[in-house]
Amino acid sequence: MSLNTFQQISGENYRRLEEYIERLRDAGLKLPSRGGKVNKTAVATACGFNRETFAQNKRFEKVLDEAVAELGLDIPAKAPDPVPRDSRDKSRILTLEQQLAALRSENWELRRRLARYEHATTSGRRVIA
Repeated sequence: MSLNTFQQISGENYRRLEEYIERLRDAGLKLPSRGGKVNKTAVATACGFNRETFAQNKRFEKVLDEAVAELGLDIPAKAPDPVPRDSRDKSRILTLEQQLAALRSENWELRRRLARYEHATTSGRRVIA
């Protein structure tokens, strides 16, 4: 009896997951994590299939849980806190945003005028503004 296409794809994905876990084991690495749990998206991407595969196929979930128990989770280093902005920075940002808005408006108006001028020169008709 031959396997249908879905079973073949599932078998291939399962093999990829096992190979990924084996490579981590051989390299002495841990599984990627996010929020204290295994990052299924990162694992699925590394294996070449969708994250939903873990929810749709319980044997994938079981193998992943066993790998978490064996290898552990790689907790990423916490990013340093951003430097708080003082009032000078905020006022400078506000000024630059206002200048940007004014320049965008001017640019739009100039493009509109250019389009009218180009129309007038190509058609030979004068357009009254």
